[in-house]
Amino acid sequence: MAGKFADYLREEIPYPLTHVLVAELREGQHLAQCFLAKQKTQRVTRTGEPYLEILLADRSGTLPARAWADATQRYGTQFEEGDFVFVDGRTETYRNALQLIVESVRRLSTYEREAGKITGFDPSLLVPTTKRNIDEMWQELLTLVRGIEPPALRDLTLRLVEGNAEVLKVYPAAIQYHHAYLGGLLEHTLEVGQDVARFAALRKEIDAGLATAGAVLHDIGKVRELENPVAPHHSFVGQLIGHLLLGRDMMREVAQTISWPDPRLPGLLEHVIISHHGELEFGAAIVPKTAEAIAVYYFDNLSAKLNMVREHVARDTESGDFTDWHKLLGRKFFKGQLTEA
Repeated sequence: MAGKFADYLREEIPYPLTHVLVAELREGQHLAQCFLAKQKTQRVTRTGEPYLEILLADRSGTLPARAWADATQRYGTQFEEGDFVFVDGRTETYRNALQLIVESVRRLSTYEREAGKITGFDPSLLVPTTKRNIDEMWQELLTLVRGIEPPALRDLTLRLVEGNAEVLKVYPAAIQYHHAYLGGLLEHTLEVGQDVARFAALRKEIDAGLATAGAVLHDIGKVRELENPVAPHHSFVGQLIGHLLLGRDMMREVAQTISWPDPRLPGLLEHVIISHHGELEFGAAIVPKTAEAIAVYYFDNLSAKLNMVREHVARDTESGDFTDWHKLLGRKFFKGQLTEA
């Protein structure tokens, strides 16, 4: 499935309606087209009127939308998160960000029953996905893992990676903030793994095998923390336990079946996994206490931040050399092109 999504991204959307990609939207446009409804939240205004906050998506990004009282009352029960929907509305700017004011929104299947089948439409074209080739990334990850020493550590990492292959290839790395698209978990895992391995090869105080294994497995718990890659949300255990401890538990399950040259090695790997958020206030179970854990923490953070910057720049519509304000990172970013000599 993942390879198919990557192929679709290289083609134009075939259905005969005019589809304006999220990345190309501007203020004041009227839209009547298909989206993926990634999130749907019921809200109430200060005057007590109900409205919906909706996060719409296509292959190029996401768009916040609002359905005010009349539209909410009429269409609020006609779709759910994860549905492909047909939306009619207009774009406007609110607090320097583009949003869609929804006039009508229905499940695509409902729209097609009422208005007729959309010839040639493939909903997978509306699902944000990695721009990299899934199969190529997967082979790069396996090559990286097969180079891990000692063999016991390599065996554990390979079993966890291959045993969760179908999920690792498809799932996003996060619901919203970074690598939040199909294939994002694999892309992020590979970035962190390769960067840590290269850095560890240059620093003798870092055990390259332990650091690389920790980098590859740092987010393995997300295969149990998240559900439904198209419109991801936290699973029951994901809400209660989180991916750091879920990943530690997955690692323990396999580690108990392996004979270790040093009995401390599984504990050191556990430490990398449960400390990779770096600080307790950011969700780490404990702060990093080894060189390997520190390396994984920083390269994980770097991969996430650079992805957020890249996505923000790609979506930005501001004129000039700098983007609009990034709410989470708290700054604007330079997006200009340097003049060639």
